[in-house]
Amino acid sequence: MSELNREPILTTDFNSKTSLWRGLALVLVGWLVAFFVKNDGIFSRRIQIDILGPNPSLVNDMPYLGSVLLILVGLLLIFLVGLAIKSGSIDRVVLGMFAFSLNADVVPMLFQISAIGFCYILVDRGLRQRRIPFRLTPMVVIIALMILSYSVSFLQTTQPLSLISNMIYRSTYMLSVVLLPALLVSRRHLDTLFDFMLVAAIITVGVEIAQYILTAMSGRIITFSPGSYNHVVTPFGIMPRLTGLMYHPNHQSNILATQAVMALWFSLQPKGTINRRRRMFLFAGYVILAFGTVVTMSRSGWLSIAIATALVPLIRFRKVAPWYFLTVVGVCLLAYTTGLAEAGYKVIHDINGDSADFRWHIDDIALEAFFSRPWFGVGTSNFLDFFNPYQLEVHDTYLQIASGMGIFGILIFGGYILAVITRLIHVALTPASPAYREWAIALLFGLMITGIQSFFAMFLWIKFLWGVFGIAESVIMNNRDKNNRLSPNDFIFLPPQR
Repeated sequence: MSELNREPILTTDFNSKTSLWRGLALVLVGWLVAFFVKNDGIFSRRIQIDILGPNPSLVNDMPYLGSVLLILVGLLLIFLVGLAIKSGSIDRVVLGMFAFSLNADVVPMLFQISAIGFCYILVDRGLRQRRIPFRLTPMVVIIALMILSYSVSFLQTTQPLSLISNMIYRSTYMLSVVLLPALLVSRRHLDTLFDFMLVAAIITVGVEIAQYILTAMSGRIITFSPGSYNHVVTPFGIMPRLTGLMYHPNHQSNILATQAVMALWFSLQPKGTINRRRRMFLFAGYVILAFGTVVTMSRSGWLSIAIATALVPLIRFRKVAPWYFLTVVGVCLLAYTTGLAEAGYKVIHDINGDSADFRWHIDDIALEAFFSRPWFGVGTSNFLDFFNPYQLEVHDTYLQIASGMGIFGILIFGGYILAVITRLIHVALTPASPAYREWAIALLFGLMITGIQSFFAMFLWIKFLWGVFGIAESVIMNNRDKNNRLSPNDFIFLPPQR
């Protein structure tokens, strides 16, 4: 039979077992949708009134609003997944899910599901090639010591089951450091991931805008954070602290500021190394994320992104760096002599000033915990039980490590962070290609954001930070393997375009 007369094999040809499972899956999905619509019709109006209040009547008079939103979100996801599969197979779906999970704490288990997807891709491609070219980062040894440091808490806790669940859940964040270097083996992989991250971050800014609109319409603050820190008292009145898809405004400001300054660095690359459309996309991403950082009303976020933004041109444009530096110094002196700097500082200090002063009391308790048990600390997650009348966590990542894990934890986590930074500096100074230099400096700026904010908030167990560490390991190992050219068969994730 000739090729022209051969009947095509349709993708819908299934055997009886596959058709049965597919039918059962569709029946289950249909039942879940019907169950949701039924309960939405019964309870939706009451829930809308509880959340948004009796006004505006337009929203509260719309029946099945939750069902409509569910259908729209479902159709959007189906469209995005179909587009991703068509353009780059399941790889892009998993990569996009991972990028979105870094920007969305409110979506449960999304990070863990994406990690399982990464493992599936590794095993699937490895079995097809009969080998898995897995690049194991040497930092896995330090990660093992981190888990050991965490385990010391079992000697000091009265709730071991709770500690086990927290430890297992948080340890999954460290998988980024192990999995990403095995997957992101080229500049294309890195750029694709950052594009997804930037789009996801822009979506979270859109959620911030929606939260502000709902707050203005209902007269009640609508965010994912509890009432204790979903607002801030300013000289101009009470303002909402918008969280996007995160639970805490400080965490939201951290992820936005980090990605914003990285986008700014990439957007200012020299001509000839980046096309105009991509430069506009990256710079627009910086502007949008910087705006999103401002509306979180996080003063640590404002400080970190302001410092990083001021330093980017100083590092990028070396020829004009002295003039730029003198200009910045001149502006600062002018603001100081005219009193504008003092007035601005007073306004910022008066924004929820009681909260800032109150943190010193929590920090004192953390220091007392460290000095009382200096070697291994009071145990991770045990700070609330250490003579803490306020029942609040310490608002300092460095003191979080010191009080919870002691000198042992300081040496391990401090050594890990120092190793990442020094190796990134090495890549920036001796890059295998200009692309890895760009990535190394961008990541150093991103880590600067977290380094500054860590004096005012806790970021140790935020999965976004570990995602950044995983990307940093990928860049470092890609630069290390500069003499080992990869063949198409070595690409487990996102094979090279043909």
